[in-house]
Amino acid sequence: MSEKEEVLIYKTSNILRKDTSIMRLNDIIEELVRIIESKTIDK
Repeated sequence: MSEKEEVLIYKTSNILRKDTSIMRLNDIIEELVRIIESKTIDK
């Protein structure tokens, strides 16, 4: 695994507050989109 991949896993895990290394990419994207939408709706 490259350093960029490790950093990305760390960041997404931190944002989603769960281990994303075992998640499918589509699941990660869906959860990130939900978080972004919830943050933009609140404003």
